[in-house]
Amino acid sequence: MTSIDKQALRRRIRRARMALSPAYRAASARAIARHASRLLKRGKRVGGYLAAGSELDLSELLNAALWRNGQVYLPQIPRRGRRLWFTRLGAADRWYLHPRYRILEYAGQRLRAERLDVIFVPLLAVDRDGYRMGQGGGFYDTTLAFRRRHRLSGRPLLVGVAFDCQLVDAVPREAWDVRLDYLLTESGLRRLPLAG
Repeated sequence: MTSIDKQALRRRIRRARMALSPAYRAASARAIARHASRLLKRGKRVGGYLAAGSELDLSELLNAALWRNGQVYLPQIPRRGRRLWFTRLGAADRWYLHPRYRILEYAGQRLRAERLDVIFVPLLAVDRDGYRMGQGGGFYDTTLAFRRRHRLSGRPLLVGVAFDCQLVDAVPREAWDVRLDYLLTESGLRRLPLAG
């Protein structure tokens, strides 16, 4: 696909996601927390995110991980480069806004993605083969590049989080793309690639 196709796809998916009602969004957030429960084992290091804009809200899922004595880590954008840190969520009020992106972050103990057990990955669109299209910043592509370099699978487990309307037949692929292991939507948790 050309860059024009990529931009058109981004616009189409954003419109579809923004059209979802508040009630549907709330029900979807509860549903994904239920569907993800088997991944939230006691003591696991779980990477998540705080929803921005029309993204699917993970707060119930992350609360469930904490309830099971899991350790929850949130992405932290570096001052230079694109490789994310993940900081452990704690009881102290250490929230701040990233100065450039105005995204809420938490100042806690930092780990790299490689040290987590499961990462719930935000995305704009995902295809049946498990390839995601993000917002275009390249942060997750850079952060997860170790999986491609070392041909590692399974750790951390990469779980794309989306509404059903974000699943498409194909997304534009680049050489640096890393395939997700699972897709988590309001309809369930599914292993990737999906059967046609």
